[in-house]
Amino acid sequence: MESEDRELIKALIPFNVMSDADLDEILKSAKLTPVSQGKLIFKRTDEDSKMYWLVSGSIDLLDEKFEAKNRKSGEDVTRNAIDNNSPHRLTAVSTEESKILILERGDLGGLGGAVTDARTVSAVEEAGEGIDWMSTLLSSPLFEFIPPANIQTLFTKFEEMQYNMGDLVITQGEQGDFFYVIQSGRAKVERSSGEKTVVLAELQPGDNFGQDALVSDVPRNATVTMLTAGVIMRLSAEDFESLLMSSVIETVSMDEAQEMVEQGDPKTYIIDVRNPKEVEEKKILGSLNIPLLLLRKNLSKLKPEGVYVTACDGGKRAELGAYILNENGFSAYVLNQVSES
Repeated sequence: MESEDRELIKALIPFNVMSDADLDEILKSAKLTPVSQGKLIFKRTDEDSKMYWLVSGSIDLLDEKFEAKNRKSGEDVTRNAIDNNSPHRLTAVSTEESKILILERGDLGGLGGAVTDARTVSAVEEAGEGIDWMSTLLSSPLFEFIPPANIQTLFTKFEEMQYNMGDLVITQGEQGDFFYVIQSGRAKVERSSGEKTVVLAELQPGDNFGQDALVSDVPRNATVTMLTAGVIMRLSAEDFESLLMSSVIETVSMDEAQEMVEQGDPKTYIIDVRNPKEVEEKKILGSLNIPLLLLRKNLSKLKPEGVYVTACDGGKRAELGAYILNENGFSAYVLNQVSES
C-alpha cells in the first residue's frame, strides 16, 4: 500500500486513534479497492459482513426514492464508515475514480488481536460512537420545514470543536451563542437551583442542544459537560436564526387561531406557555396552560394528530414552545397577539 493512501486511511475513524503498529496489523486484512466512475459499491437491502470507507474520490448514496446525496473524501461525514448497516439502507455508487477501503466487521471488532493498551481500546470504542451526525439531524421532523437550499447551506456553516472529558460546553446563566450537535462522545446536562444540582439528561452522538437560549433569547437554562472526549459541531446564533429557525416558526393571529379551533379539523389547541401566576392575571381565551419548562415533560400527553398554537405575553417563550413541538413531530404555530378574556 502506498504511503499516501496509508495517511488518508489514518485520518478515518477509528483508524485515527490507532498506533502505527495497530494500524499496520488491521491493514493486513483490509483491502483497498480502486473503483471506476459509475461502479456499484453496495446495494440497498443487501446483507453485508463488511465495512466500507471512502479513501479518495466521491460517491452518491441513494435512498429508497433514488434521491442521491453526494459524499466526497475528506469531508467530516466520510471519516466514518459508509452506511454502516446490515442490511444496507442506501445504495452506494462511485461518481468518479475512487478508492474504497473494505474490511470484515469481525477484523475491526477484535482489532486483529493487536490492541493491548487500555487507553487505545477506550479511544477506539469512543470513536466508534461517531455516527453520521448529519443524517441524524436530517431525520428530525424540523427538516420537513426547511427548504433544500437552506439545508445545503446549513451544513457548510457548522464548525467542528474538539473537547476533552470534563470540559464545559455551555454554562447555565450565560447568553446563548451557538447551537450544538454531538458528533462523537457523551455529555451530561445539569440544572442548578440554589445549592441543588440535578442531572437532566445524558447526550449521545447525534443529539443536539443549545437551541432553547437561541430561540427564546434568554440565558442558558442548563450546563452541558463532557463525560468523555469528543467532537461537537456548532452553528452560530445568526446562522441558526436565518437557516433553521426562520423556516420552523410560523405565526397566526388570534382570529386565525380561533377559526382553526372552531373548525376542529384537525382539532386545534391553544397552549399558553406562561407560568400559572401570569395566566391568572391575564388569561388567553380558550387556552390550556402548560408552562414552558414543563412542555417537554408533557409531550406524551398531547395528541399527535392535533394542531397547536403556542402563546405567551408577546415574548419569545411562545416561539420556543412551537419550536419544541415541531422538533418532536407535532404541528405548531405561534400566536402573534394576546387577547384578554
